[in-house]
Amino acid sequence: MLDVGSPRVLNTNVITKQILAQDPSARPFFRCRPLNNMVLIKDNDPMSRTSSIGTKLYLPFNENDIYEGGRTIFLHDKNTAQALIDVFGNGALPRELLDEDMKMMRILDRLPSLDPFLLKDVFLNEKIDVNPAYFEVGKELWNQIELYILQNFEPLARAAFPNAMESDEVARKLIEKIWEGRDLEALKPLIIAFRLPAGQEMEIFSAWKGVIFYGFEYERSKPMMGEIITYLRELKVPTGALTGGEKEDFIKAQEKARERLQDEWNAVTRVLSDYQAAYDKMFKAKTGSSDFVSFLQNSSKAYQTLGNGLGKIGHALYCYDAIAKRFPGRKLSWDQSREFVALLGKIFNADRKP
Repeated sequence: MLDVGSPRVLNTNVITKQILAQDPSARPFFRCRPLNNMVLIKDNDPMSRTSSIGTKLYLPFNENDIYEGGRTIFLHDKNTAQALIDVFGNGALPRELLDEDMKMMRILDRLPSLDPFLLKDVFLNEKIDVNPAYFEVGKELWNQIELYILQNFEPLARAAFPNAMESDEVARKLIEKIWEGRDLEALKPLIIAFRLPAGQEMEIFSAWKGVIFYGFEYERSKPMMGEIITYLRELKVPTGALTGGEKEDFIKAQEKARERLQDEWNAVTRVLSDYQAAYDKMFKAKTGSSDFVSFLQNSSKAYQTLGNGLGKIGHALYCYDAIAKRFPGRKLSWDQSREFVALLGKIFNADRKP
């Protein structure tokens, strides 16, 4: 869970060390330097009233070896700021700087996952200057994601601003306005056309962009998802490797892991299929807008569902890839297969209840 690479994790501890090793004068993520020893984790939060996904702060006992253990607290806890002061000391966390850092954490708390693209995009839109090394996205990949999202925005802009779309320059600016989701006056025709609830417009535009981004990630994940499902289906216990009872327990764990992974994938597929069907009905077949309007008005829920599901799936794919690439032909050894099935059991453990 702590490794850099999972979409559920922002490991400021390891990344900060890597950045400062290259440039000691580089700007760290948090203003209060001790906070850069933390790891931020998206995890199921049964106590949250607003979302099933919470942001957990992992505070390692040993900042030089985070795997030795640590304490955790969910960001929404009313005592979070004081807990941080208790751990790091009042003098180490000046109130003004801590307030700025808590603002940044609350921005991250709105995201259902910690994919580098989402991190970069949210801080750009919030106009907060953050060292980009913490969410490095290659220029080619950024352009691919950006193009994918903007292509989804274009039909909407054409429908809401038919006269303005006759000019390529005006069209481009309007699509950028939708991307930013901040200029409500410029987007007023769009807000009226889709009956967006007052006060929720920015949240809906942001969630809609997130839904499209997760659609992009879903397509990118298909090849490895197919590989891992095939691997779990074909995995056999070597003769004599386990006793009868051990073998039975392992096969149950293996099947449960495969089912949970497939269930999460199916849940994500259903949400994206509903979105695509509503989108196509309005903009391609032009047979009605009610389904798309309904989806857009409820896009925040879809955004959270996709982020939670693809976050878990991405975590599983990261673990599989990290292990498989050590072996010729990506064929895991039996010991590593047992370890991986156990890992999947932890990743897809049933949501904990309060």
